[in-house]
Amino acid sequence: MFNQTVQLEDLLSETLCEFLESICNGVIIVDTEGIIRYVNKTCAQLLGLKVSEMLSRPIASIAPGTDILQVIRDGKPSLRLQIRFGENTFLVDRTPFVVAGQIVGGISLFQAVTDFEEASRKLSEQERELRQLKELVDQLYDGIVMIDRRGIITMINQSYCDFLGTTIEEAVGKHVTEVIENTRMHIVLETGKPELGELMRIGDREILVSRMPLWEGEQIVGGLGKVIFNDLRELRSIVERYNLMERKLDLYRQELKRMKGAKYSFAHIYAEHPLMKEAILLAKRVSKTRSSVLILGESGTGKELFAHAIHESSPRAEHAFVRVNCAAIPKDLMEAELFGYEEGAFTGAKKGGKPGKLQLAHGGTLFLDEIGDMPLDMQVKLLRVLQEKEVERIGGTRPIPVDIRVIAATHRPLEQLIKENKFREDLYYRLQVFTINIPPLRVLGESILGLVGHLLKKLNQELNTAVTGISGRVKEVFLAHRWPGNVRELQNVLERAVQLAEQGELQLEHLPPYLQDQQVVSRAEQVTLDLAAELARAEQKVLQLALEQCGGNKVRAAELLGIHRASLYRKLEKYGL
Repeated sequence: MFNQTVQLEDLLSETLCEFLESICNGVIIVDTEGIIRYVNKTCAQLLGLKVSEMLSRPIASIAPGTDILQVIRDGKPSLRLQIRFGENTFLVDRTPFVVAGQIVGGISLFQAVTDFEEASRKLSEQERELRQLKELVDQLYDGIVMIDRRGIITMINQSYCDFLGTTIEEAVGKHVTEVIENTRMHIVLETGKPELGELMRIGDREILVSRMPLWEGEQIVGGLGKVIFNDLRELRSIVERYNLMERKLDLYRQELKRMKGAKYSFAHIYAEHPLMKEAILLAKRVSKTRSSVLILGESGTGKELFAHAIHESSPRAEHAFVRVNCAAIPKDLMEAELFGYEEGAFTGAKKGGKPGKLQLAHGGTLFLDEIGDMPLDMQVKLLRVLQEKEVERIGGTRPIPVDIRVIAATHRPLEQLIKENKFREDLYYRLQVFTINIPPLRVLGESILGLVGHLLKKLNQELNTAVTGISGRVKEVFLAHRWPGNVRELQNVLERAVQLAEQGELQLEHLPPYLQDQQVVSRAEQVTLDLAAELARAEQKVLQLALEQCGGNKVRAAELLGIHRASLYRKLEKYGL
């Protein structure tokens, strides 16, 4: 009689046992009587039993109600059944163990349902991600194709197939040259060099494509081709619309700059005298920096013109140029104008609040004209803004960061105001990182005549006149007059005279009455033959001009004249200056 037990145990070779121990499923092998002859370690772990506790025992004592004996009798497998063992549920497959056409036992293969569900979940997620990736590829480009290292198409999207007049099923598995006309995908495989944004003709249409090799380590394993535009006529239309938008944007930028930016540049400043050339050279140098600038000069000398030019020549030229006249704003409104306010900050406050000049100048330049007239309490708050680089609105609760460059100007002697406790010394040194002195018109000598010619050309264009110059008598008056109003006064005088003359040379009768009287004064200034007296008069005049140029600062005046400070004091005492 056939000895089933011996034969079954003989079949469980060492190699087979090693294989069964390596798999992640539980395995139980029984003979035809249902006696357990083999159990792997995974099975014991899943069931929470020891291998020795299971071997040589009937399977029914381990798993009551099992149908493995029925499987052995019928010779038919029982698959994908769920059984419960303790608190766990398992998915079980049972099959007959057949050798040489004879059933010698049964095999039960099982795994925890949780493991199966996790594997199924991961598979579902991968399928979903793959589906989403396919949808993305279909939408992202007008066409996409992928080939292997032999040039065989492994993937192509529906959009490309529609464009080529084929189907995915027909294209996949063929060489790329059989499907895509004029393709260079196979050449990219040979060279290993990508081809980006290349023109390609398919039929009567030009398309824009990119081709690139796919690398795995140092070997090319395939290639990827993308159609960026399947009709260049559409691309040209997009480019035209883009260019139109760019032109409109440039126009809006220029208009915004005209409204909020600087109105003048260094080209608007006429300079012939060395002192003016020196001031312009320094202004051009400091314009490239972000440091504060203090512009000193009498009223009408062009301080605001210099401020505009510095901003226009600076890296901040594309941003706002905000002007604040500290002498023109009432003291009670100064803080609201500079710092802004929140809604409800005070009676009459604008709904929604209002940004201040400091905030409006963010990224650009803040020009503080007549800084010497700023109230002391506002000087303290301005100094804090310059130090902390943040501003807080009236009624506000949070600071607002600001990035501003400050240009200040004044005709008043700030050093004297500091001594009188009318201007803060710390703010003065914060502002005067660079100081630009603009000379008054009366120290420019005969270079004033060149400025007159420059202004006449400008006025002729604006007023549609044809004035060719000024007469000799007018030159004498212009050179003799002290011009307390400086360039502003000169421009007003010329504007009046040009409109009266309309053409030809300006004569004495075209000037304002107070300048016509100047002619008498100039003739009265006769040169004597007393050399000592004339030298003293000239020296006194030069000393006065130097002091005016330096705003009364004797140290700077001595440096300007090239003499020692003690010598300057002696000369000033000599002439009672």
